[in-house]
Amino acid sequence: MGTHMGRRVARKAAATTIWIVVVLAALDAFTTLVGIQRGMFREMNPFLEAALAVHVGWFLLLKGGCTLLWGAVMYRESWRRWVPLVNAGVAGAYGLVVFRSLWHLAA
Repeated sequence: MGTHMGRRVARKAAATTIWIVVVLAALDAFTTLVGIQRGMFREMNPFLEAALAVHVGWFLLLKGGCTLLWGAVMYRESWRRWVPLVNAGVAGAYGLVVFRSLWHLAA
């Protein structure tokens, strides 16, 4: 019974951190597009840069698809002990990226 409860708690924690990352990824995409439009930013990921060169929709589809794929894998593997640490690290990194982008856009 304790193992079942532990897995349920782990799934709930994984789902929460995954949603935080999805929201931050959406904010990152938005701030990236605004920064590129203003001539302040450049997309550093070569795959996303190529998608953006074709159309903004491809950029958003690829970025969102990668984020959702990552989220599905993390949710599926949420029973593993290392997943909460990885999720927290990714959420923290995305938070810093979004904060930095907003900082530059506000300047």
